[in-house]
Amino acid sequence: MRATRPRPEDPDSEAEKANAARLARTPAFVWATLLSCFAVLVGVLVLNTVVDPFARAGTDLLPPAVENDRAIKLTLIDHLEEPPGILILGSSRARQAEPAYLQRLTGRSGFNAAVTGGGASDAWVMTNYLARRLPLRNRGFIWFVDVGIATHGVSPQLSADPRAEPYLPGEDGFGLDDVGAYLGTEATGASLRVLEGCALRRCEPEEGPVYLPDGSIKASSLLNAPESARSALREGSVDQLVQRIRAKPPRGGRIVPRRLVYFEQTLALMNRSGSTPVIVLNPVHPTVLAELRKHGHPERKTALEYLRGLRTRYEFVFVDAEDIQTWGGSPNGFANATHVNRRNMRRLLEHIVAHSQSALD
Repeated sequence: MRATRPRPEDPDSEAEKANAARLARTPAFVWATLLSCFAVLVGVLVLNTVVDPFARAGTDLLPPAVENDRAIKLTLIDHLEEPPGILILGSSRARQAEPAYLQRLTGRSGFNAAVTGGGASDAWVMTNYLARRLPLRNRGFIWFVDVGIATHGVSPQLSADPRAEPYLPGEDGFGLDDVGAYLGTEATGASLRVLEGCALRRCEPEEGPVYLPDGSIKASSLLNAPESARSALREGSVDQLVQRIRAKPPRGGRIVPRRLVYFEQTLALMNRSGSTPVIVLNPVHPTVLAELRKHGHPERKTALEYLRGLRTRYEFVFVDAEDIQTWGGSPNGFANATHVNRRNMRRLLEHIVAHSQSALD
């Protein structure tokens, strides 16, 4: 009688047993630490979602830490009597760009449609909404972006505005991108400021900047803009960002196509109208940039590779303004770690126009 050979063990089963054995040997204090960290993250997310400092979750229980400049900019577009020659897009990092100064450089009028936390969906809506009211043909565009290029997220401030609804079909606002933002220290700090304000005084929204008809911030109200700060606060924000980078060095990642849907749709719309947009990579404080370079700055490499690939499908001019030395920026011309002040922005606009390859003429 032939002896029965033992059946070879399934490699996957062996791996599962090995993993189970490792987990069983994990000390209790490690599990306690992991559970504590998870509990802290959940607590932070719950706090920031309930307080909703950036008005992304739509809870509306407390005043946000930011003003609803999306509604303000859409209303200003409603009141425009003549089509602006150049449209400025981006986040709060672009709000310092003055269309009046740009007109001195190019001879063309402009409108600043940049908004707090602005993403590709904001650019998509602003571009479409302006085109619906006033002719889009041959308009110039300056679009300020970060190394992340774009996200697929839609701010509830934007999706809740009836004027934006036709351009955002099926969007429900708060998503994974917002969850990530609400797990961060910036959102937590903003939530604590909101709670402190409600505890010490009347629970009212913080006073925001006053906007001119061209979408720019009125000079006398710059101190009310979240991106404005005194020198000491600027230095503190730089140190904090450097420490965060050291604690969690950036990793190179692949570009996720769904995050760039609105970005590419907007580029296509601009090209169809006969325009060549100027995409500007936002400046970074030199101390922060030096720290990023120590870690290889992988996000920048991913962004540049993606933009190079886009050239086969879209027409645009790219201006790399990340290193202020390339455009004569001043290290003292930052309001905080990521926002340049008005003087530095004027220098940057001069550089952008000079390197726009006639796209802004």
